[in-house]
Amino acid sequence: MHVLYDTSKVHPLDRYDYYRAGAGIELAPVAVHGHAPGRLLAAMSIARIGDFEIEALSWSEDSEIRARRTERLIRVCDPGCYRMFLSVGGDVRMEQAGNQVDFRARDLALYDLSRPWRATHATGSMRVVMLTFPRASVPIASDTLRPLMGALMPRRLPGRDLVAQFLIGLTDTTELATDPGLADVLYECTVGLIRQRLGQPNGITPRTRRLLYVARIRDVIRRHLGDPRLDLDRIAAAAHISPRYLNQIFQDAELTPMRLVKRLRLEECYRSLQDSTLAMKPIKDIIAAHGYVRSDQFARDFKQQFGASATQVRRLTSQRLLT
Repeated sequence: MHVLYDTSKVHPLDRYDYYRAGAGIELAPVAVHGHAPGRLLAAMSIARIGDFEIEALSWSEDSEIRARRTERLIRVCDPGCYRMFLSVGGDVRMEQAGNQVDFRARDLALYDLSRPWRATHATGSMRVVMLTFPRASVPIASDTLRPLMGALMPRRLPGRDLVAQFLIGLTDTTELATDPGLADVLYECTVGLIRQRLGQPNGITPRTRRLLYVARIRDVIRRHLGDPRLDLDRIAAAAHISPRYLNQIFQDAELTPMRLVKRLRLEECYRSLQDSTLAMKPIKDIIAAHGYVRSDQFARDFKQQFGASATQVRRLTSQRLLT
């Protein structure tokens, strides 16, 4: 993810003004009001995935601050998007269209960035995840969606917790854009959840659940690639599902879970070999860091996957950097 702003990088006396400037260059700019806190740590990271933008915001301060999306700001910059707002932890109040939400951990609500809203950040720390997507991508009339704006998605709503867990996991992943099909998963889960909330058919379908679980398991595997003992049991335990269910999820997938482990390890090794900051790191250390135990097995797998040896990939990368 790309860091949009991070107040920890500037002098404490400059952090409030720095944050206000950062809030003004967000996808949907907001105006910040309130006295400058004595302590303020605010950081936003963003990533683009197809038509979706995912934003992670962390926050800590010692006095209340208010942020407003005003009619004037909407006239200046209107991305024409909806936003799912997910509280990971901490206290924040959001208001739009007469609806007010005092967020608790794992609360999820939908907002229209083309309409005014305001937020009140209480003292203390918080962390939120926001998923922003074009209104035109949602095949549901805006009048039908209007009652949902600024209102919570009920916790009992089927599939809601699975979507929330998926979004939180995305913000801890560094290689979002390289994950094929991720935009399709985001579309399925957002539109499906909205349909589910409206009581419409084709909400969180078995297909959507499988897509969410596959994406979640890919994330679990990426986090544990360096463990040479990674197997079905460890993957299932980390994903909080049974090994049997893990196999069911991948029953119709292109790859089995262990073949996926192998492909991701090779892709990470390839990426590391092209990283100029790792140019002096021995190849054996790179492959060991990604879970390979046997160098001969790695050599065969790598050549089969990429049509070149690890040494050749590193040499070609070095030559390109010199030209």
